[in-house]
Amino acid sequence: MTPISLACDCGNVVLHIAPRPAPPQGNRIICHCNSCRAFARLLGRTDVLDSADGSDILQIRCDRLSIAKGAEDIAALKLSPKGLSRWYAACCNTPLGNTTGGPGFPFFGALVHGIVAKDTLGPVLARVNIPKERPLPQGLPATEGRTTAAFAGVFTIMLSGWLARAQKRNPLFPNGKPLAPPRLVSLAEKETAYA
Repeated sequence: MTPISLACDCGNVVLHIAPRPAPPQGNRIICHCNSCRAFARLLGRTDVLDSADGSDILQIRCDRLSIAKGAEDIAALKLSPKGLSRWYAACCNTPLGNTTGGPGFPFFGALVHGIVAKDTLGPVLARVNIPKERPLPQGLPATEGRTTAAFAGVFTIMLSGWLARAQKRNPLFPNGKPLAPPRLVSLAEKETAYA
């Protein structure tokens, strides 16, 4: 089966996701949290957000991910010392996805922006982490599930990953160390990104 390609905008970085025989290819959500929005802003890439400032994310087990090209251009940042590692292509500042802060969790949240064959991924289950102070605009496409189903999907990914020891095969943490040490964002940068 042909892998699902996740590429940066300039094409220097290409990640592959091992496909399942049929959709859904993972747990697909649109996240509206302030941190996902700040990540896009820090990279100057608000174009990857939808009209409601949401990030379309395909959550998968990390052992389905491989680096096909451009490992040397992959970088990471963290918004807080204990926060997620947010991976991007440094060549063109394309957000790629996120992992937990270290290698212990068998999880990768791929930003769907870089996936060409979006129609093969399956439906969006839910919009999650909507800030109370930022109601969603009218007319957004409906989702296929509920927030509880989306969170149950993450739990399933994690549990199956731990049982399979998938975290030992995370290409972003070869030998348990980050491929690129995440840069901790400064307080001034955070204030601007969260504004």
